[in-house]
Amino acid sequence: MNTTFLGILGFVLVTATAAAIFGIRWQAQEYQVQLQRELGLRGAQALAQTFNKAISREWDSLRAVASRTAYAEAPEMQEFANAVVRAGGQIAWVGFASPDGVIIAGSRGERLGDDVSQRNWFRAGFSGETVGSAYTKNEGTEEEVSLINLSMPVKDSFGDTQAVAVYSVRISWVAEYMEQAAQELDLSAIIRDRKGQTLVDTRPEAGTDLPARVEGMILAGRPDADRTRLHRSDAGHLYAVLPNFTLDTMPGFGWTLIVDVRADAFGSAFPQFLRNINLILMTIGLGVLLSTLLLFHHLTRPFLRLIRTATALADGQMVYPREEQATRESMLLSAVLARLQTQIQSLRAKP
Repeated sequence: MNTTFLGILGFVLVTATAAAIFGIRWQAQEYQVQLQRELGLRGAQALAQTFNKAISREWDSLRAVASRTAYAEAPEMQEFANAVVRAGGQIAWVGFASPDGVIIAGSRGERLGDDVSQRNWFRAGFSGETVGSAYTKNEGTEEEVSLINLSMPVKDSFGDTQAVAVYSVRISWVAEYMEQAAQELDLSAIIRDRKGQTLVDTRPEAGTDLPARVEGMILAGRPDADRTRLHRSDAGHLYAVLPNFTLDTMPGFGWTLIVDVRADAFGSAFPQFLRNINLILMTIGLGVLLSTLLLFHHLTRPFLRLIRTATALADGQMVYPREEQATRESMLLSAVLARLQTQIQSLRAKP
């Protein structure tokens, strides 16, 4: 009985403990996936908000400059252009073009007199606020710089366009700003423009290809997309894709934000959590085993004594059983053996 009981008990406890460990590990891994998804969603939204906050300041600045120069002459426009560039390193150049497309003011006096009537920023900015496509200036030289133009009309009180103002924003400033924000959130960020060019890539392996599924999500992105699209790769990366993530208060950039959340972003906390859970389950299993053994010993000890008494009785030895009160069954068995002892003695006493 001991061998059978201990064998079955050991099998049941080992099986139950193993099932509990694997079940909890599976649930914990599912929770990790959900947590990663939540982190990806919130991280993408936080980075989008960070970018929008930064770039909206430049739009507010451009609007303020356009408002103040509605009736300004070229020298006053020149002062504004120089002042904006000196205010920070995010703006590479500020210019004002006349209605016929000639630069009449430019920061540091650059490009004065240039004909920009065929430039996209001038033609689109003549009638409203617009964002150009990213381009590279002085490519292949030490002065190479990637820029994007923000332009808008300078209108008088009658709504007539007096000039077109333009900010040439450094892409490197956008990249550094996003990289700092991404590091603080323990994420990686990628920004693609409407032409599919990668403007910002803060991943450690910057420049490597994205999974085909993510590329498809980027290509399928709609300007009116109302939610973040998520994809978890087999390598443990979760990608959140936000098409056209800029605010409605600004002209559409046509940019797409891709956020990469790595499984190792959780550090050692999750593996340590699993180790603690395994240790707790094993401790509980061992405690249940010891408690069951003690209970089994307590319940079977009276029966073992009664079995020895019955064995002695079968061998002809007159051994009165000890009165057992551990369980009702042991009390009945003890009473039965006592009656048997009495009957055997009475039979022996007869001639």
